Parts: sequence; C-alpha cells; structure tokens
Amino acid sequence: MLIGELSRRTGFSRDTIRYYEKIGLVVLPRKSRRANNYKDYPEETVHLLLAIRKYKELGFTLEEIRELIVLQSIKVLDIAKLLQILERKITGLDIEIEKLHEFRLKLARKRQLLLNKKTGHIIALPEMKTAA
Repeated sequence: MLIGELSRRTGFSRDTIRYYEKIGLVVLPRKSRRANNYKDYPEETVHLLLAIRKYKELGFTLEEIRELIVLQSIKVLDIAKLLQILERKITGLDIEIEKLHEFRLKLARKRQLLLNKKTGHIIALPEMKTAA
C-alpha cells in the first residue's frame, strides 16, 4: 500500500511515518519499491504503527517503543518481560510525579512569599533568590 493509504488507516501523518522510517522504528523490506519508485508498505506496517500508537498512549517514549519492538522481533517479549518493563515505567512515573509535586510545593511557597510583599515592588533577581 502507498503511504497515503497507510496514513489513512493508521491515523499517522505521512511526515510521522517518514520520520519513523528515518529513525529506524519502521523498517521496510528491501523490495518495497514499485516500478514507479513509490514505496509499497506491507500490511504488517499497519499493525506496527497501531502498536506504536498504543504504546505512545501509555506514555512510552520512542526509544522505549523501539526496545519493545526489538524484543518482539527476536521473540523474547513474553508476559513476564512485558510486566517487568511496565513495572519499570510505572516506577519512573512515580518518581516523576514526586518531583513535580516537590516543584509545585516550592512554587506555592514562592507565591505566598510574593503575595506578602507590596504589589508594586520591583523584584531583582537576587531578591527573587532570597524569597525562597
């Protein structure tokens, strides 16, 4: 199938599909060119792109998705391995949530300190540092 149909069937733009090819996330077979030099995408590419979309919706990065695709292609992605990867992702998200919560608390403290000052007061950078 041509890239237009692949785009329509997967919901990815042509540019995104080309980008995934460029970074090696989508790899075409050697004989994937038609006589007119257009790329001919196999049906498996639809399934691959839909899997990429599902992983992206779960918050995986393209590098993490690449790891999953490689593990699947060499037939070592079983349920135990996928559970291990999901646990690692959840742990990373928990750490990120904690960091964001700390940033929020720091910002709320800074805001309160600033609210206690006169509203017309011009703040210099050193003063902003001491407001912490």
